[in-house]
Amino acid sequence: MAEKTFQKLWITFLKDLKLSFNGIYFYIEVGMAVIFTLVMVFVVPENFDSSQTFHVVLDAEPAYQSFLRNLFESEDLGQIQFHDDRHALHQAMEADRSSVGVVLSMDAQGLQYNLVLQGYESPRMRTLLKTLIEGELLSQTPGWSGTTDTRVLEPDSERLTDRAHVLPIYLTVNVGLMGLFIIAAYIFLDKDEGVIKAFAVAPVHIWQYLASKLCIMLIIGLGSSLLVVFALVGRQAHYGLLLGATVAFNLFGSTLGLFIASFFDTMVKAMGALYLAVMVLMIASVSYFMPSFNPLWIRIFPSYPMLFSFRELLLSNGNAWYVLQNIGFFLILSGVLFGLSVHRFKRSITV
Repeated sequence: MAEKTFQKLWITFLKDLKLSFNGIYFYIEVGMAVIFTLVMVFVVPENFDSSQTFHVVLDAEPAYQSFLRNLFESEDLGQIQFHDDRHALHQAMEADRSSVGVVLSMDAQGLQYNLVLQGYESPRMRTLLKTLIEGELLSQTPGWSGTTDTRVLEPDSERLTDRAHVLPIYLTVNVGLMGLFIIAAYIFLDKDEGVIKAFAVAPVHIWQYLASKLCIMLIIGLGSSLLVVFALVGRQAHYGLLLGATVAFNLFGSTLGLFIASFFDTMVKAMGALYLAVMVLMIASVSYFMPSFNPLWIRIFPSYPMLFSFRELLLSNGNAWYVLQNIGFFLILSGVLFGLSVHRFKRSITV
């Protein structure tokens, strides 16, 4: 009995696989993976340059010029470019809209400076720049000694490159969310062609039909994800964990798409619910880019453990136990959603 069941599932899967190669959705998935890889490799740098460029004008007597230049060059402020006058400074700042200007002067009253900003800086950023320059200038005062003690809670914590840091977002969307739309599109295409109604009299069970769709989405998700990860990080990732996480998260997204699709007759009617599901799930990306903001109501979204699981498996010393826990949880959740979807589709056939 089990052998016949598997044989029916295998035959259904092969038919769906052949049809998927003739459809547009397979090539959309592959095309997105290729485009994303090309952009990340040839457009996005490995790490973004976050250093601040300071354009400096020394507005002082010639006797003080050398002193001011040495004073400012000794500061750890990033890239420094000196200019002869304010006009040249303004031109340089217009060419580099992320830069900051400083006019240094010195007279009998002492050292003075004027900040020249672009205009878009927030009050907090202006205060930070002011404090930065004043602190660095103060540190050059003869006899000054710093009393600031900096402690890092996790000094050995590993950091992904800026390019790799974007990868968990892509993987979550590609594996967990794109499948939600594509599997729903496959289902509604079969509904329009009367395929699902035919299962009321066909020897193939509805669960075998739905499982076949899940297998198609799984192959597409695995192929595109492995391609992108290997192209961007090479052997750095833990591919065993990546395989397990991709399977679990892909099954969750696909079964969620099946469950949502079971309540509608056409793709047009289901589009609002599918779009809302994706938007709600992507709220967790806020915490991914701002780890300090992770309240409980964000951590309960399924996309939160997806994002941080993908992040952990990209790290050399990632938390494997955290990833394995999430794999198990999403496999169980996918099984529940699949059972509910089968029940719903059985009811739609008999209606």
